[in-house]
Amino acid sequence: MIEILTASLVVLWIVVLALLFAVVALARQIGLLHERVAPAGALMHSTGPKVGELAPEIALDDIDGKTFSVGGARKAAQLILFVSPTCPICKTLVPTAKSLARSERGRLELAFGSDGGELEVHRQYIADMGLGDYPYIVSLELGMKFEVGKLPFAVLVGPDGVLRSKGLVNNREHLESLVESMDTGFTSIQDYLFQEERLEKEAS
Repeated sequence: MIEILTASLVVLWIVVLALLFAVVALARQIGLLHERVAPAGALMHSTGPKVGELAPEIALDDIDGKTFSVGGARKAAQLILFVSPTCPICKTLVPTAKSLARSERGRLELAFGSDGGELEVHRQYIADMGLGDYPYIVSLELGMKFEVGKLPFAVLVGPDGVLRSKGLVNNREHLESLVESMDTGFTSIQDYLFQEERLEKEAS
């Protein structure tokens, strides 16, 4: 009986050690994969105003009748997030955009744009999402100026009126990549990584 218990204990320890080695190997592979996978930024498209050029200057009335201007020189950068009350991804992204605006307070102004529909639907959306403190523009013209095709879509205009970044955004990482593009001068994270890789090859 003692021999059976001893043998069982030995087998159990062998199994435990095998599982431990498997976990360590898996953790190592995950670490390598994490290093190889580049961070994903906002998905840019080639149509519409070009990053690095002056953004279209336009003045519109927001949903409350207040004048809202896009482009031109201003004190802070301007982030416009295009949303729709019927877009489920937009609903999850709105709180993220508000959080980013709070963390970048003083250097980033947040506004929301939508391409049309019943104003009462938009007013209810504003109430539900807590957007009363942000400009909310219902305008087909605004979306056409930036050739917005899919939602959620964001554009970031610098204080100098230059379009610094734009693209489809689905999460906080995408939104933050727009700010990073403005700060670094690169049009996207992918562009930054490409330039870094090129410099490393030149230096080696």
